[in-house]
Amino acid sequence: MLSNIIYDNFMDFSIQFDTPAVPEQGVVIGFGVFDGVHPGHRLIMSNVSEMAASCGAVPAAVTFVPHPRAVLPGMEAPELIISVEERLKQLRLAGARITGIIPFTPAFAALEPESFLQKLREHPGFILKGICIGEDWRFGSRGKGDAVMLAQYCREHGLLFRAVERLTYQGENISSSAIRLLAGQGELKKAAALLGRRLSLTGTVVRGFRIAGKELAAPTANLQLDHGVIVPDGVYAGSARISGENFPAVLNIGVAPTYQVGERRIEVHLLNFSGDLYDRKLEVKLLEYLRQEQKFPSPAALKEQITRDIAQATVIYNKEGNKEEEDDQRTWNRHCGNQPHPAGD
Repeated sequence: MLSNIIYDNFMDFSIQFDTPAVPEQGVVIGFGVFDGVHPGHRLIMSNVSEMAASCGAVPAAVTFVPHPRAVLPGMEAPELIISVEERLKQLRLAGARITGIIPFTPAFAALEPESFLQKLREHPGFILKGICIGEDWRFGSRGKGDAVMLAQYCREHGLLFRAVERLTYQGENISSSAIRLLAGQGELKKAAALLGRRLSLTGTVVRGFRIAGKELAAPTANLQLDHGVIVPDGVYAGSARISGENFPAVLNIGVAPTYQVGERRIEVHLLNFSGDLYDRKLEVKLLEYLRQEQKFPSPAALKEQITRDIAQATVIYNKEGNKEEEDDQRTWNRHCGNQPHPAGD
């Protein structure tokens, strides 16, 4: 959790850190939105850790909230792959000892690149020792700041600097945008390969129509989505996590045409679970697409299909869903083993 330590000496610039006190030996900061914390982001943080070790500093990651596209004119905010809280957690797992958030406001977006960097160097909350970014990261008013400008600035002010090359996986650039696009196209396996772990939907269980429990003997949790990229309508095998425990699950995303509900919903049937889920947080990992949503001639016919869906989802979960996530080193090797090392400091 973030502390309430906010260094806001500047009207247009503040950082909120997750630690009460930033170490006095200084920090090397990796900057980015980092939505999803995919392998490319992890490579940035690996470089941040190397740079920090070389100068006795602490590795840090600073992200921006809300997403810049939610603030910049003429742009539309994307669906977030993961929550901000999960983003900070994943950045720590990737090597950051400190994480921070810069509120992305119109005033901040209007800062000239040189002004932003000067404020970083003069910031009362920490001593800046270095900066690491992805090679195509842009910042400052109208995106005028880039890797070339940053490299020159850091040389002139005695700061370490690295611009990390973009990662690819099987010829595909790894980016949050690419992951969102693949998810929206229903390419679950390819999106998961780029992300480095399975896609998930996270939300709060709210009250629905209670049809599935009464007529279909398959009660569902009606998920009000907080975070996650919506995939195409259909029925999916999943792994649901509630209060730290995993359960096999069947998801239906769509409008429930047999009952002519009309409203698009995410319904999750947890297998082998009993208890009240209302108002509780639920995370569901998407394992595999099963079939398209369809209108059945009767509730009895739908009930028979649900039985088949449950059987198929159970097989998939037993094969894939209850496995532990690959350890960091295996995932790292899979995505980064053949990548060139970025340019020196």
